[in-house]
Amino acid sequence: MLSTELKKLIFLTCLLLFSASAASADPTNHAAFLKNNEYKEAFERYSATLKEAKNRLDAHDLALVMKEVEAAMNSSVKEDLASGTAEVEAWSSAFIIGRENLSRELTWDWLRRNPEGIQGFYRMKSKAFDGWLAVQKGDEPDLYAIQLYAIQKNSPYNSGELDGFGKLKDKTMSAVDKNDDKNPITLIFHGETVTVTEPKAFKESGALGAGVSFDGTFEREKK
Repeated sequence: MLSTELKKLIFLTCLLLFSASAASADPTNHAAFLKNNEYKEAFERYSATLKEAKNRLDAHDLALVMKEVEAAMNSSVKEDLASGTAEVEAWSSAFIIGRENLSRELTWDWLRRNPEGIQGFYRMKSKAFDGWLAVQKGDEPDLYAIQLYAIQKNSPYNSGELDGFGKLKDKTMSAVDKNDDKNPITLIFHGETVTVTEPKAFKESGALGAGVSFDGTFEREKK
């Protein structure tokens, strides 16, 4: 087992890594950009969500999450600037992206800590795709909010997602996207795993990127 001193060292190292990463997130002209209302609002909302993440996430998890968040923000800024977008607008968009990614991770963390019945966060088990499934119970009996995502592990890295709701009957759920309730998919829950099946109608709907599929097994993660 790790000694108390080593655990403290690991914890402090994660905090230092996070602090260095967070410091690199702000643009050089941050002080001047704060005079722009859209930038100021986006930055303040991002900062509030970041504060919540620092309070709720483990230091190790926070460092990993921030690495991904910063990469996504920097990539967004780079792409926007290359297309001719003004720097203040590029960073406004980046802070919105950062906040969305942090909020998503906070939801995942909550689901990992609060598995109840089928509610939880599930990771896709696949050689071809990286993917996840988030299931959160709603106010109505047997009605759940459903989010599914899958992306190819190799080029061309096509991806697809479903954001909607599902109705559970026994251990089987029929789930639809909130923008397309005519082409449901099927989820069958087996304890800590879920089997997702796309009926023919869903496959032919073109809802996902070319070559992308949710078909397969997802395994619940817990904390």
